[in-house]
Parts: sequence; C-alpha cells; structure tokens
Amino acid sequence: MKPILKIVNTQQSEALQIMKVRDPYFFPTWHFHPELEIMLVQEGSGIRFVGNSMERFQAGDLVLHGSNIPHLYRSDKEYYQKDTSLVSRAMVVYFKENFLGESFWKLSAIAPLKRLLALSRRGIKFRGRAKEELQERIEGLESQKDSIGRIIDLLAILRSMAETREYDLLLASDFTRHVSEDDCERINKVYQFIIDHYTENPTLDQVAEVANMSSTAFCRYFKSHTTKTYTQFLNDIKIDNACRLLLDNRLSISQICFETGFNNFTHFNGQFKKITGLTPKQYQTYHLNR
Repeated sequence: MKPILKIVNTQQSEALQIMKVRDPYFFPTWHFHPELEIMLVQEGSGIRFVGNSMERFQAGDLVLHGSNIPHLYRSDKEYYQKDTSLVSRAMVVYFKENFLGESFWKLSAIAPLKRLLALSRRGIKFRGRAKEELQERIEGLESQKDSIGRIIDLLAILRSMAETREYDLLLASDFTRHVSEDDCERINKVYQFIIDHYTENPTLDQVAEVANMSSTAFCRYFKSHTTKTYTQFLNDIKIDNACRLLLDNRLSISQICFETGFNNFTHFNGQFKKITGLTPKQYQTYHLNR
C-alpha cells in the first residue's frame, strides 16, 4: 500500500469535528494535522507511534495529541487478514487551538487549559479513574446534537484533563520541530517495511534502500526521528510482538522466540529483559495472573 499523508481539516464553521471509526484496522499511516486530536480506542489493539514514542494500545486507550504531532496507530497483523471478523473502533475528536478565538486564551481563568494544550505537544495518555470518567464524557459528545452544547461539553472534557494528575507524557519534549510532509512519507515507508518484515531481520542496508538513503545518512536520520538506532527499534518491534504472543498464551516461549525473528534463545531472553525488565516467563506469569 502506498503511504499517504493524511492532513485533517475541521470545517471552518465548526468548533470541533467528531469522527467515528469502525473498520477492520485503524488508518495505518504516519500523519499529522494542525488540529488537536482526542483519540479514544473503543475496540482493537496494536502499536501506537507518537513522535518518537512507541507503545501498545488496546481498548480504552485515551490520548490527547497536540497540534502537528505525527502519529500512527498500527493494528496487529491479524486485523489485516482478508476474512477477519475483527473490528477496530474508535472515537476521534478534532478541534483547533483557537476554536473560541484568540482573545479567549488570554483570559487568566483559562490558564489551566493553556497549560494542558502546551503539554499536549508531548502527547498525553490518560489512565486510572480519570480515564474512565473522560471516556464516558467523550462518548457522550456524539449524542449531543446542539453545537453550543458540544462546545460546552468539550470545554468540560478539557477542564477534567487539565485538573487530573492521572496521565503520562509520551514524549520527553515537544516533537513538532521534526515534522515535514517529506518526513511523513519516508517514515511511513520505513515503518511499514520494518513492521511487515521484522521476522526476516531486514538489514540496515535494506531499510536504508527503502528510505532511498545511504546507510550512513539513514542511521543519522532514523536516530534523529526515533532517538533509537535501527537495531534498537527492530528489537523493540520484536519484543512488543513477543509480549502480545505471551499474553495470547497459545505458543511456548521457545516458539515465540523464533516466531518473532530471534535465532538465539539466549539473545531473545536478554533483549526481552533489557526492554521489559522481566524475563519472558516472569512477564507472562505477572500479566496473566492479573
């Protein structure tokens, strides 16, 4: 599939736009847009890329993406099977930072919301009780047919986001300085190639060729965009999928080792513990018991 740059624009006459997603898999392209985005995953699982952050997502995942942060929700491979009955569902809310006008944000009473929007440039993932309450309010936006009511409800959601401390920042710093349309297309090709072929252990030269760069230039480019070497990123992808298979609990640990592209069980164990802090068996036991 040819990579696509997706730039979303809300209607100029509307303060916000609500999009309901119900497809076999989420839009699998690294993209960015000037609108802020609230992404609530209601069904589905996979890997979430936000700037140089990479984490698994599942139902209930709730993230506020700031303006122009590149992001990608890549569904797990079983969602791409031709005859799959799996469904990926999400509710996405787009709004522009100045949706109430520039003067609104100059009011002293709005300072908490200004801090929230500033933090959103690093990606904010909500958790705990706050996430559950926010999910209910966000899903309620769809039933609110009145435009003024939607604006009031959105402000209430943003206020709750600004007041809670139950969140994690996905990025160490503002990532938007890295964004360009050419970067999106190149990173799309690279991410897609690695995720599709990670079990084959593609070489640095092969991935650099996908990016249409020399190996040396690609190393610098990739590290600047992900803060990781290509080898570190490849191992992260492998271990992420190993974690998923461990929780699926249908293959033995040795089978998972080779299923995810590791040719040496000792190396697999070492990389797994380095990345997760646990051995594969400890990880499986801990999470399945929960």
